Amino acid sequence: MLPKGWTVIKLSEYVNKIGSGVTPTGGSNTYKSKGIPLIRSQNVLWGKLELSDVAYIDNTQHQKMKSSKVTNGDVLLNITGASIGRAALVFDIDEANVNQHVCIIRTKNELAPAFLKDFLLSFGGQKQIEQFQSGGNRQGLNFEQIGSFKINLPPLPEQIKIAEILSTWDNSINTVQK
Repeated sequence: MLPKGWTVIKLSEYVNKIGSGVTPTGGSNTYKSKGIPLIRSQNVLWGKLELSDVAYIDNTQHQKMKSSKVTNGDVLLNITGASIGRAALVFDIDEANVNQHVCIIRTKNELAPAFLKDFLLSFGGQKQIEQFQSGGNRQGLNFEQIGSFKINLPPLPEQIKIAEILSTWDNSINTVQK
């Protein structure tokens, strides 16, 4: 039974975008020592972005990859390989792109991005990701599957409060672990 005011939603109804990027033609040979960050699956950790070893592309390649540009507030989800299911929230990034192993989920106003990130990392979110990993689709999620995720959704103010509490809790754990 859901708490009062909560509903069960299908993710695709609350997003403006579910998509990923591409690896530039030439792969790692096209990477630069500086430029526009290209976020790859190794940069999307459990709940955070790690950009210390990010690859870079030049502005020409960046313009070719218009559909994979990220904006602040996007939720990034690893959709292939051993790191499938790791998710992070984009903030404080002026410009960046993702490659084909990272999905951009851009929410509508009714779904708080931080709440979505926390949901994806939760037991319920990970269980849905895992369910798509059987049979012939091992180690890969497609956009239709991601859009079909069911989420127990509280009203927006509660989403924001839940995400704030979880963020504070995560920061406390990280401080203790250091």
